[in-house]
Amino acid sequence: MDIEKFESMLKQIKVLSDKLEVKKLRGNNDYNLFLALFDASDEVRLHSRFICSLLDPNSPHYQKELFLELFIKACGLEDFGLNSQIAKVYKEYENIDIYITDGTKHIILENKIYAGDQETQIKRYIKTIQQENGNEAEIYVLFLSPQGREPTGYSLDGLKIKDGRISNEKGDEIAKFKAISYDKEIMAWLGLCLDEAGNLANLAAVISQYKNVIEKIYGKYKGLEMDTEEISKIILENYDIVDEIRNKYFDIANANRLNEFMLNVKTELEKRLPQEWCVETRDADASRRHFAPLYVYKRSWDDGFLLTFALEFDSKNFLYPYIGLTYDEGRIKKERIENIQAGFTFGEWKVGTRFARWKWLKKDQFLREIIINKYSETELVDELIKMKDELESLADEIAKLIEA
Repeated sequence: MDIEKFESMLKQIKVLSDKLEVKKLRGNNDYNLFLALFDASDEVRLHSRFICSLLDPNSPHYQKELFLELFIKACGLEDFGLNSQIAKVYKEYENIDIYITDGTKHIILENKIYAGDQETQIKRYIKTIQQENGNEAEIYVLFLSPQGREPTGYSLDGLKIKDGRISNEKGDEIAKFKAISYDKEIMAWLGLCLDEAGNLANLAAVISQYKNVIEKIYGKYKGLEMDTEEISKIILENYDIVDEIRNKYFDIANANRLNEFMLNVKTELEKRLPQEWCVETRDADASRRHFAPLYVYKRSWDDGFLLTFALEFDSKNFLYPYIGLTYDEGRIKKERIENIQAGFTFGEWKVGTRFARWKWLKKDQFLREIIINKYSETELVDELIKMKDELESLADEIAKLIEA
C-alpha cells in the first residue's frame, strides 16, 4: 500500500469532517427522539407501539379514524369493508402485534423487522380470532416486514398462501392475505398522514421523525453528513487504496477487534461465574451468517455443544446479534423440550428452532457499537449473567433429558 497516498487521503477526509463539526456547532442536528429511546429494529416497543398509536381512533392524536382510513387506503384494503368509524385497535391482543376489528371484519397485523417466524404463529392467530367469533370471522392477515416477504411454512403450519388468500389443509379459504413492507405501504401511509396533519406542527414532527427511523432501517437516511460529492471524489481519486482496505484489511481489522473483545468478555465471565461454568470463544469469521463467538455452559451439561448459552450473529460481518439457550436438535428431541417449556414463562424471551429461548441483543451493528459507541465488555457480561440467572432453571430441566 502507498502509505503517503493513504495519509493524504485521510487528511482530505479530516478537512470534510471538520466542516461537518462546524455545522453541528451552528445548531444543525440529527436528534431523533425515537432513536434516543429505542433501537431502530425494536419491533414491539418502537414500531408496533407507534403504528398502533396512530391507527387507534381513540389515541390522543385526536384525529379519530383519519389515520386508520389512510392506512387502509395505503395498503389497498378498501374492498375489505372494515367500518373504521366503529373499529377498535389493539396492541399485543392474544400475542397478535396489532389487531383491528369492527366486530365483523378483523385485521391481523404481524410485524417482523429482524425476528424470525415463530412456530405455527399465523395459524394460531387466525384460529384465535375464528374461535372468538364462532368460526364466522372475516379475517385479513397483513404481514409487515422490511422485505415485504410472506411468512414461512414454520409459521403457517400447513396453511397455504396463494393469490391473496390463506387456505387450510382442505383448500378452504380461511383469511385474506397481503405482504406489506415498511418501504412501500408504511412510508406511503405516513406520507398521507403528513399531508392531512401538516398544519399540526407537533404531530407532523413526530411522524417525520418516525419516517427517518424507517429510512435508517433501509440505509436511506441522509441526515447531517459530510458532502457526498466530495467524499465520492476522494474515494475515486484513491480507489486502489480504498479497494485494498475494503477487500484485504477491513475484515481482518473487524475480526481482530471482535476476538480481542470476546477474550476480554471471557476473562470477566470466568471471574464472575462459579467454577462449575465453562466459557469458550471461537475465532471471528466475517463470512459466516450464523456465527457464534461465545459459549457459556455448565461442565455437567456434557461437552458444551449439547446445551449452552450462546451469543450468535444473524448476518455476515457480525450483524444482528442475539443471545439465548441453544441445544443440539439431533441429540435432544424438540418435542421433549416443548413439554418442559410449558412450565416456564420468560416474558421477552422467544422460542426458536435451535434455541429453547432467545432474544435480540439490540446492538445490530455490533462492531460499530463497541468501536464507535463504546459498548463495553462489562455491559455484555452483565447481559450474559442476567440471561444465565433468568434461564438457568429451564436449562437445568433440559439437562435432565441428557441423562435420560
